[in-house]
Amino acid sequence: EGWFVAGSIAFMAAGGGHALAALFDTVRPTFFAPVDDTVKAAMERSTFRFRRMWPRANDVTPSMWRLWLGFNVSHGVGAFVFGLLCLLVAAHDFALVGQIGAMRPLTIAVSATYCALSIGFWFYVPAIITGGATACFTVAAVLSS
Repeated sequence: EGWFVAGSIAFMAAGGGHALAALFDTVRPTFFAPVDDTVKAAMERSTFRFRRMWPRANDVTPSMWRLWLGFNVSHGVGAFVFGLLCLLVAAHDFALVGQIGAMRPLTIAVSATYCALSIGFWFYVPAIITGGATACFTVAAVLSS
């Protein structure tokens, strides 16, 4: 049970921190702002091509900077909620983790996917956190089977 909870808490901490940092950037660009200030200025002047696929897309034209911040907030909230749901199930009745057939494989798959994304696209801190969470969920699955 402790390993499962540890994996859940890792996701909650990382996701919550990510979302808060991105929200902070809406007021004072710090964490997710490009090092080169001209890149942020270009992001503020530009929008994205995908919106052109939809009727009346010109009515709403979010900048790439706002899209970037929104993505990072939602990404962090998603990771936090994943961890929270795992923690709530485990805290309510840990036997449910075993009774819900997909629960253990799903937690391993989600955390391993985040780990792979971290290695391929991000940097070592999220890779360590998600790799650790994957290890925790895997150990919990092995010990409870």
